[in-house]
Amino acid sequence: MKVADKVFFNGNIYTMNNDYYHAEAIAVKDQKILFVGSNEDSKQYAGEKTEMIDLKGETVIPGIIENHTHLLIAGELETQVLAFNKTKEQILAEVAEAAKTKKPGEWVLGRGWSQEDWDDKAFPTREDLDKVCPDNPVVMYRVCMHCLWVNTKALELAGITDDTKDPLGGEIIRDEKGVATGVLTDAATQAVDKIIPPYTVDNVMHMLPLIEKTYLKNGITTVVDLGAGFLSPAGPAQGDTMIKALKKSYEEDKVKLRSYVYVRPGELLDEYYKNGPEIGLYDDRLTVRGQKIFADGTLGARSAWLLEDYSDRPGHKGNNRMSSEELESLVKKAYDAGFQTTIHGIGDATLKQIVDVYEKIYTDSNKDCRPRIEHFMIARDQEFERFGKLKGIASMQFVELSSDLGMLEERIGKGRIHGAYAWRKALNLGIKIVAGTDYPVDSVNPFESLYYAVSRCTIKEEPIGGYNPQEALTRYEALRAYTLDGAYGCFEENIKGSIEEGKLADFAVIDHDYMNCNISEIKDIKVLKTIIGGETIYEA
Repeated sequence: MKVADKVFFNGNIYTMNNDYYHAEAIAVKDQKILFVGSNEDSKQYAGEKTEMIDLKGETVIPGIIENHTHLLIAGELETQVLAFNKTKEQILAEVAEAAKTKKPGEWVLGRGWSQEDWDDKAFPTREDLDKVCPDNPVVMYRVCMHCLWVNTKALELAGITDDTKDPLGGEIIRDEKGVATGVLTDAATQAVDKIIPPYTVDNVMHMLPLIEKTYLKNGITTVVDLGAGFLSPAGPAQGDTMIKALKKSYEEDKVKLRSYVYVRPGELLDEYYKNGPEIGLYDDRLTVRGQKIFADGTLGARSAWLLEDYSDRPGHKGNNRMSSEELESLVKKAYDAGFQTTIHGIGDATLKQIVDVYEKIYTDSNKDCRPRIEHFMIARDQEFERFGKLKGIASMQFVELSSDLGMLEERIGKGRIHGAYAWRKALNLGIKIVAGTDYPVDSVNPFESLYYAVSRCTIKEEPIGGYNPQEALTRYEALRAYTLDGAYGCFEENIKGSIEEGKLADFAVIDHDYMNCNISEIKDIKVLKTIIGGETIYEA
């Protein structure tokens, strides 16, 4: 019998395997789980050099798999103007302060604003920024990242004038006289994005350990980076820089957090298609085997593509990013090369387009393709049914219910609401849900998200009884979306996602009994320890 390197005992352990098995102890050897079971049975794996770790009755769950995040943007939070949940006046004051630290011509960058947080919910203007920062180009990303607020200097450098035509899949917002206001959505942001100075490998390597701390303190052991080097949907991809930085960081053992990377279509992805996926590099810490495509925008920017007009903007249906023929070509290319595809889809018109394409390519396939859709937000009944027949994966962000609920009915009206955030319907029709937060768009805290999934309430515990409570998930289903099903979304359910013999020893120790505490307490859960490969990487 093998002797364990470590034995964790006296725990309240939820293994999340298919039998929902409960245990007291975990034995670990060579970064993998050797045994799961009772305290008494774990003793047989203890030798003279085995480290015995008393969990003191605390609850243990598998390591959280954050299935939708953006690593490079998370790193940027250390250096940019942060506009999250702030008034327009507060943001402008911080832009003015940031400009004082810059030389004329240097960029002032920030992100996180939302007009929905302001008393006046109209989009801001370039004149607002010009007053506080006329000599430096200013670029402020909306919280959804599908919309920019820029000053006149930035518009001039990007070559955008009042006569510039809207590109396919984007809009230059104009006033009633046809003058560009300084707000750009989706594809229209590309002209600005491409002239912002890019990051270097050293820049990103400096960021990664800082980024890692945020995930670890939330019990996250694997991150799924949606579009390597992603800074905005229409900006130039910096995937090569991000992947090189990850590889070098793993080689130098500067980062422990595991990562599964999707690459945006383009030159780098074409190189991967020639050479094939990279799976399980650096002791299962890095995998690159998927492509991420943007097919529309967001409800907040009114750029999600709808079948009918926005309720609060008649005559406008949002923006589709590409034709169905173009989308099909990209998906087929990945399919032929053995890569997974996931597509950002929020509006019902976009979801119809995506499922149409997926049906053409995957219906008669004998490959294990696992087609994914990110967000899967406003869907018709027929798209739920069709995607379920494809055994599709919906990468959903439970936190978006809380952040979007205030504007949802205003944007799309009551008629389309039944297909919004319909988690129970998705599961019932055979769609597998994997959970994430789109961090840093929303809070990365998985326990807040688990609370939203179970309660269907906002962080303020509203509305009483939950919004469309029939769509709520059970605690087990919600946690499974963050663990075992989360691993399935990345083809990794055989090595992680549950606490089982032979799997990676990735788990988190938390301060509440998740399965039995009051629902309102779920959002307040704190992580005591995060363990990766049997090593305690974070301790509160």
